[in-house]
Amino acid sequence: TPGDPAAVIAGDAATSEDIARIRANLGLDDPFMLRFGGWAWALLHGDLGVSIFTNLPVTHLIGQRVEPTLALTLCTLLISVLVAIPMGVVAAARAGHWLDRAVMAFSVLGFSLPVFVFAYILISVFSIELGWLPVQGYRNIADNKLWDWLRHLILPSVALGTVYIALIARITRASMLDVLAQDYIRTAQAKGLAPTPVLVGHAL
Repeated sequence: TPGDPAAVIAGDAATSEDIARIRANLGLDDPFMLRFGGWAWALLHGDLGVSIFTNLPVTHLIGQRVEPTLALTLCTLLISVLVAIPMGVVAAARAGHWLDRAVMAFSVLGFSLPVFVFAYILISVFSIELGWLPVQGYRNIADNKLWDWLRHLILPSVALGTVYIALIARITRASMLDVLAQDYIRTAQAKGLAPTPVLVGHAL
């Protein structure tokens, strides 16, 4: 891209001496192959360099964010599975019923509504109006405050999980309807062995 990265880092008020010093510190005056070779060698030894914004090692910055990322990912998946599968089963068991239409409407809404819009709605209701959950931040689980840790994960997990809930619910419903259309299910129903909800449970 056009422009000097050293000048961008230095800012508009920097002098030429400041820019030259930054270029020297970053090794931007060295030949390209020498810079690339040094970067590759450091990468092989686990050195990702130093952030130009915080002056901290990149590995340290990544390490700070590993736990929140994993916690948010696991919490989102857990909420998605626990909510979506029962929704899909109920929709299949009550195909054509208002419950089925409600689940399908939620699935369409989950796919259509952008995550950040849904997140703003959740913040407005549960953080600003009710004051139940925090708007932002993270609490380390090592602080032995499980509820405080969960409170900071609920809103982002629900917001991120909406799309997955809609997807998994639709897939579960389609799978259950396919099972219920099998010959052995129809035969069991014809013989009066079990109503549809029980057959769905056995199919699972």
